[in-house]
Order: sequence, then structure tokens, then C-alpha cells
Amino acid sequence: MSLSFFNIINFRNLENIHFDFSSHCNIFYGKNGSGKTSILETIYYLALGRSFRSHLLRRIVKYRTDGFSLFGKIEQANNYISVGVDRSIISGKRIKVAGEDVSSNIEITKLLPLQLLNQDSYRLFDDGPKVRRQFIDWGLFHVEQNFLTLWRRVERIVEQRNASLRTNFKIDYIKTWDKELSQFGFELHEYRKKYVEDLIPIAQFVLQKLLCDFSINMSYFAGWDTEQDLMLVLADNLKNDLHFGYTAVGPQRADLRITINKVPAKDALSRGQQKLLLYGLQISQGILLNKLTGKSCVYLVDDLPAELDSQKKSLIAEVLLNLQSQIFVTGLTRDDLEIFSVSQSAKMFHVEQGAVKV
Repeated sequence: MSLSFFNIINFRNLENIHFDFSSHCNIFYGKNGSGKTSILETIYYLALGRSFRSHLLRRIVKYRTDGFSLFGKIEQANNYISVGVDRSIISGKRIKVAGEDVSSNIEITKLLPLQLLNQDSYRLFDDGPKVRRQFIDWGLFHVEQNFLTLWRRVERIVEQRNASLRTNFKIDYIKTWDKELSQFGFELHEYRKKYVEDLIPIAQFVLQKLLCDFSINMSYFAGWDTEQDLMLVLADNLKNDLHFGYTAVGPQRADLRITINKVPAKDALSRGQQKLLLYGLQISQGILLNKLTGKSCVYLVDDLPAELDSQKKSLIAEVLLNLQSQIFVTGLTRDDLEIFSVSQSAKMFHVEQGAVKV
């Protein structure tokens, strides 16, 4: 899968730009503020219906305009599927897939599995377990047909149970949510456990290329001791849950633990090494996606040279170029990204003050 044709109208400083992308490697270079990251942001917005830079619509819409429009064609098995998003400050959002209006971005998200490799990648280390659960759940969304329905059901059950805890509902009423959380929470846990088990050998293979001097361990924590039935664990913790007003055990507390010699990877690695690890994990997810579904992941790589010396930059470039995936990568100068131009199918774009030259 790849984004072949793309049109951007009035998104940040990008007024009206047309692209015919390479199905493999697309390189954007230019000064800071030129619009390189904004181009990646438009692709991200098309696929997910949100920005990775701001949740405020007015900051995304070009100055003195009332909305933006994104239109693209996704190549899938020699067919082209048209997709588009129009966002207006006045009239709201309109999403189209194959010429038909749809109610949410989910259909485009499924068509265009996307990995963003940028400064936000560090959140996997810097933020709490929620981000690591989201990392696992990204993969499950794209490989398990029933995952989203199950995930939403578990989220709703936890919300209802927490509301019951805070409003001092009768114990018997709270236990009805315990029964549902035990059943569907365990099912969600089984999905996550299997996914991590499938991911680990691929990640070890990729990381051996990127961080050959380190033995990196990954393990999945369910959110409770799975040697015990979740129903019993919830009952044992009920007193504390009532005191604090939230459910302290269960799948909503799951985590992915990444260590080196039992030390959290964040504490054992330099910032540049962390970047290699994080990018390696995201690349591994794309490889697993292709293995399980035949779909290809699209990679948005923003400011790759930052915090990487030439050797580490070359390692990442080599791994990315060996994938059967579409890549969009940004940097300050053409020389910064010359390593990517070895791909015969690579396209290079110079971005300057919102204008793009091939």
C-alpha cells in the first residue's frame, strides 16, 4: 500500500501543492520552517484525522482561510482508492473514501497503516504505560478484525466501574462490572500477549542490526498477575479501588517493558541509542504487519539526522530502504539525506517557504 497522488490546499503554509509520490522513498529537504514537517503532517492527518503537532484547528488552517482540503489516491493491489478530508472552521469535517462520504477516518486509517518516527517516538520511554499500550494496540488494530470493538468495550466497562467506585454504588452492582471486565479484559489480554510474542523475534532481529552491542529484552505485563483469575484479583483490590476511586488492576494497566540487563532501556542508553531502539521497534511493527496481513506500512520520518551521527543515520536508512514500504523522510539539506537517494525509485523534493520543487 502506498500514497501515490496527493493534493494539499490551505494547510499551514502549504497553499496548493500537488504530488506524485514514489511508492518507495520520498525525500524532503529545506530550512527550518519551510514546510517539510507540514507535508508529513498532512499525510498523517489524512490517515488518522488529526495532527501530531496541534489539536487547534485554527493553527493548522492557512492564515486568512477558513479550512483546508487533503485529497489522495492510495495504491492497493494495482487498484487506486481515492480518499479525502475537508476540514472547515465553519462547516466541520467531511471525509470521503472511493467517492462516498464516511463518518470517521477509520476506513482511511485501515487503508494506510502509518508509523510516525519523530520526537514523539521518545514518548514510549518518557511517558507512562498508556503510550506503550497504544504501541501494542496500533498493531492489533491493523491485524485483528475484532480488536477495535473489543477494546472499546473494555474501555467502556472500566469507565462504568470507575464511575461506580466514585459514586459509592452498592458492592453487588460494582461486581457486575467485575464479571464483564474479567471476561472481556482477559480476551483483550490474550490478543496483546500474542501480538508481543510475535513482535519480539522480529524486533530482536532488527535491533541486532541497529544496536548490536546491547542485549535488549522486551516483556509484556498484563496489568495483573495472570496466575490468578482477574475476577478474584478485582475482588481482593476492591477496598483500595473504593478508596482511590479507580480500578487499579486489569488490562487498562497493561505495559510493555523494555530493559537492558534488567535496567530500563531509557536509563541504559544515550539519546541517540534510544532513537535507534525506538525507530527499530516501529520498523519491526511494520514488518510484522506485512507478515500477518500482507499490508505495507507507510513511514513518516521527520528530521532523521537529529541526534544521530553518520554511522547511525546510515544504519536506519539501510533498514528502512530494505523494507517493501513507502518512506517519507525530512532533513535540512540534500546532503543530510543523500544516503536515501541510492534507491533508484527515490524522489527528492526541495521545500522553501511552502513551495515545493522536484
